[in-house]
Amino acid sequence: MSQRNKKKIGKKIALYTGLFFLLGILLATGALLLSMRPPEGNVTLNRSGRVDNGLETFNENKAAVPQSPPSEKQKQKQIYTFLVAGKDKVSDNTDTIMLVKLDITDKKINILHIPRDTMLDTNRKAKKVNASYMLGGIEQFEQDVATLTGFYVNRYVIFDIKGVEKIIDAIGGVYFDVPRNMHYEDPTQNLSIHISKGYQHLNGENAVKLARYRSGYRDGDIGRIGVQQELLKALAAQALKPENILKLPELVQLISENIETDIDLGNMLWLANQVKDFPLDSIETFLLPGVASMVDGLSYWLPYKNELLDLINNEFNPLSEPITENDISIPIYPENKGK
Repeated sequence: MSQRNKKKIGKKIALYTGLFFLLGILLATGALLLSMRPPEGNVTLNRSGRVDNGLETFNENKAAVPQSPPSEKQKQKQIYTFLVAGKDKVSDNTDTIMLVKLDITDKKINILHIPRDTMLDTNRKAKKVNASYMLGGIEQFEQDVATLTGFYVNRYVIFDIKGVEKIIDAIGGVYFDVPRNMHYEDPTQNLSIHISKGYQHLNGENAVKLARYRSGYRDGDIGRIGVQQELLKALAAQALKPENILKLPELVQLISENIETDIDLGNMLWLANQVKDFPLDSIETFLLPGVASMVDGLSYWLPYKNELLDLINNEFNPLSEPITENDISIPIYPENKGK
């Protein structure tokens, strides 16, 4: 066989290989797009047993709760609530805790940051909410957060540091105005933070370090939460850029591989496709109202019961009826009594 014929055959093989590879990508992408669907049910249960949306669900004792048909207004409203948390690198304590309300109908996202030191109304020795996941897994974690919010979330997302770094790198990092010089060393966590103050581009690793830094804030974790809230908005703006919208299937696949969640791939892609049309100012962040205090020699964040109830009902309650005092359970001390 002549050299010319060999080259022609080689080119044909390369061409067919490329076409088959492209076809495989198109088929995989098509299958993923066809699997897009909203999360089913969207049933939300109050701790006292009240539910919404006219679907059968179960109370804490697993007894069926009969429901009346939902109103037309309720049927048209698409609201999902998520418990989102980041695990500490050393232990399974949750270092960052957020309740996220996603309102598809009104194109709005509300995020409630729950300080890791928030005290729970519990008889167990470890009373901080950041210990719930470690002690009892996602079931205990969801139950404990529900004592603060009054209702159970629809879905959960648990992420670790490395997974978040990969996701941030995949969207091209983020530009952010770092509010102060950040220098911190913790050999026990293999953590070394050295980020200068000022507007700059952060890759995944440095963005996560920025979010984890808290030692230099006068109010500790509360100061860190303020920076995290601004970082979340910057990341959302970056994720919604046209070049990243085009990569939605790829990004959703990456996210699903690096988090623990009960949202399947099709649901995740559907949710991402909805959120891509949200305006950039659609995200509003809140802090669980309370006060920092020392109790039995330990630092806690004591919730303000009345202020929390108002905040939940005004901004986060997915039900048609208000959350009541019977739905939440808050430890009362002189510092937070009457508030």
